[in-house]
Amino acid sequence: MLEDKHNKVSKIDGEPNELNKIRAPIAVIMGHVDSGKTSLLDKVRKTVVQAREAGGITQHIGASLFPKETIFEISKKLHQGKLNLKTPGILIIDTPGHAAFMSLRTRGASIADIAILVVDLTKGFQAQTFESIETLRRSKVPFVVAANKLDSVGGWKSFDDEPFVNSYKKQNSVIKNRLDNEIYQIMGELSQLNVQSDRYDKIKDFTKNVAIVPTSARTGEGVTDLFMVIAGLTQQYMMKKLTYTDGPGKGVILEVKEEVGLGTTINVILYHGHITPNDIIIISGKNGPIKTKIRALIQPKPLDEIRDPRDKFDNPNIIYAASGMKISAPNLGDAISGGGLYVAENDEHADNLMKEITQELSTVKIDTDEKGIMIKADTLGSLEALITIMKEKGIPIKSADVGDVSRRDVIDASIMAKMEPEYGAILAFNVKMKEDAEELAFQEGVHIFSHPIIYQMIDEYILYMDQIQKDAKADTLSELPKPTKLSHIPQYVFKRSKPMVVGVKILSGELKTGDILINQNNERIGTIHQIKNQDDFVKSATIDQEVSIAVRGPVFGRQFKEGDTLYADIRAKHAYNIITKYLNNITEIEKNTIQEIEKIKKQSGLKYWPFAD
Repeated sequence: MLEDKHNKVSKIDGEPNELNKIRAPIAVIMGHVDSGKTSLLDKVRKTVVQAREAGGITQHIGASLFPKETIFEISKKLHQGKLNLKTPGILIIDTPGHAAFMSLRTRGASIADIAILVVDLTKGFQAQTFESIETLRRSKVPFVVAANKLDSVGGWKSFDDEPFVNSYKKQNSVIKNRLDNEIYQIMGELSQLNVQSDRYDKIKDFTKNVAIVPTSARTGEGVTDLFMVIAGLTQQYMMKKLTYTDGPGKGVILEVKEEVGLGTTINVILYHGHITPNDIIIISGKNGPIKTKIRALIQPKPLDEIRDPRDKFDNPNIIYAASGMKISAPNLGDAISGGGLYVAENDEHADNLMKEITQELSTVKIDTDEKGIMIKADTLGSLEALITIMKEKGIPIKSADVGDVSRRDVIDASIMAKMEPEYGAILAFNVKMKEDAEELAFQEGVHIFSHPIIYQMIDEYILYMDQIQKDAKADTLSELPKPTKLSHIPQYVFKRSKPMVVGVKILSGELKTGDILINQNNERIGTIHQIKNQDDFVKSATIDQEVSIAVRGPVFGRQFKEGDTLYADIRAKHAYNIITKYLNNITEIEKNTIQEIEKIKKQSGLKYWPFAD
């Protein structure tokens, strides 16, 4: 994080008022995928943010301010109106839960005062739970455990929105013991990490034990207890840290998006100092630091989620940390989600900040391996996560950058595909593909992996890579692809493009999904996306079968015309093995087909095909 070289107290609109002398503590909520992080916040916000997330999983940092009035109101059953809150509320940063987001979570945790580690009570610690704890320990951020899905404990009788301690008293002894055993499991996992813990209502010294709060995002049980514990811990042990120190604002960009009437905007968490509508800001950009002047400073009302506000925004004259906000300004199109935002006091300060951001950005973008996969992502955090997990798995990275997939990216990947087929792919996380880039990718056989949940996208790529490597080692006749030829059945055109769907007859060999089709000029036509035999989708079709095929890439009437004959492309090594070892073991039709493919390759000038007449 950049160091602030100025420590002056701003006189804009006077000194911070009494409320702002104590800033809201920043809490980061962490945990495994599907442990119920966003659902817990939704129970208080009464929003549906979680339901709108892909797979029910938060994929970007989000933020909500829970004001002191809300915390006071929802915890009345516990404090009986005697709670004295000294902070203006709690700002909660909602983070992704999977291991791949470790870097993004670290970015969030580094500005956090306290963390909520959500654990599925019925499943206990999972891989990302351990990694979250490691992140917090490395960042020296204290945390509490929300043992969520209390209502899933067998036999538990739920009481909507009740404090946990009240619901617990109403259970019979068998259910109490069952829950206690689940809590002991969590305590045991923490103990192995040298972390002492206990159920929060049994703890006498919170400096020596991590508090475990049983909760249910579905029924609301324990949510009161959780907020009471967070409020109590921050007030009792962090007031010195929360004492407001004014100065030029520092923040983290959460999201870059287009807004009707505003143009390109950025959603930001301000974690230090203050910011005003007249400030000059320096932000991280795709091509380096961006210096711009704020056009509009917009803030969601309390309890609204900055990514998904249900009510209108406010337009304050000044915002103090810790807060979430939206900023409209010129030249934000290249801003990077996950990058930094800094308020510049003067020209000299701005120049220094730009130099430091340039250095910071240089540590994220890479282009080091001679051979490897290409990755594109929408945010710095996502990019860092992809880089981290690929390196952990020993997968080389040719290039990694923030931004949409372009035609140039596809061309670079197609060159790689010819050298190392398993690396001829692009991992595109939450980014768009230009139409010409997508068509070219399927024509060139460049596989695009895109999934709204990052770890599933990587798993899909690894399966693909393993299959490519297995195919490359194919040697016996049963392992080798069959020389395949097909022809279009005239008048059978079901869809002209995106994908093209036509009827074909298999003249030789076996056509499979994923096969790349070439014509008699060795031009790549596209990739087989689906094969349908009558009413059933199948993985392959063999000689004499008439099937419909969906082909990604071509447009009927352009790259592919009525009555055309095509071939399934085949590796030179595989063709060589068939001709030199198994020519007498294949059918006469397949023999003619492989010889036709050989002729096509030689006529196109490919010298790496090793068999001449």
